Amino acid sequence: MREREGRRARAHQWRTPEPFDLLKMAALRIFARTVISANKELHRINVTNIHSILPIVQINERWISFFKPPKYDPNTIYTDFEKVENPKEWPYVEWYLKSHFIPKPKNEENLPSGWVPPKEGAKKLPYFVQRSKNFMLPVYLVRKNRGLRRLTIIKKIEGDILRLEAELKPHLEKLAAKEIGCQISEPGGVIKFRGDHVSRVKEWLISKGF
Repeated sequence: MREREGRRARAHQWRTPEPFDLLKMAALRIFARTVISANKELHRINVTNIHSILPIVQINERWISFFKPPKYDPNTIYTDFEKVENPKEWPYVEWYLKSHFIPKPKNEENLPSGWVPPKEGAKKLPYFVQRSKNFMLPVYLVRKNRGLRRLTIIKKIEGDILRLEAELKPHLEKLAAKEIGCQISEPGGVIKFRGDHVSRVKEWLISKGF
């Protein structure tokens, strides 16, 4: 009976591990992982001579890093080029360079893309809708709540924004045959309509000359 009680007491005498013991356990885990990963890689390699296999430390070493980039080798990495000194050939080189600005399109109608240039008569209206840097109408569609809620947003509005809303909203409600919610941000020059009315708004703005 005394021996059994002594064994039970020894079994319940569990002490909390010290920090040094935890470090030793972590070091053993890291060493075991490296050995196992190296053995897996060695089984994948088919070699005839066992002496040609790299050691474990050399297998796990990173060959490329940000601190030791590969050396410059102009013969293998980069392609050959030729220096052009003739100024007549430079315009052909400019064709391949990226433009620093968007070229202004021609003021032509009935283009294949369907793009329509703005008209001068639009400046006489009490409101004005300025085009974007891509010479497109600033009318956008925003989807929210996983696409269940859609908003049509008109930006870059100048002048009497209330009159623009008063003329455009009845036009959209007549086409949709229902009432449409609207929100106006006069300081930002933005109007929001509930629903997808991008194509109808663009057609109406083009008819006004914007």
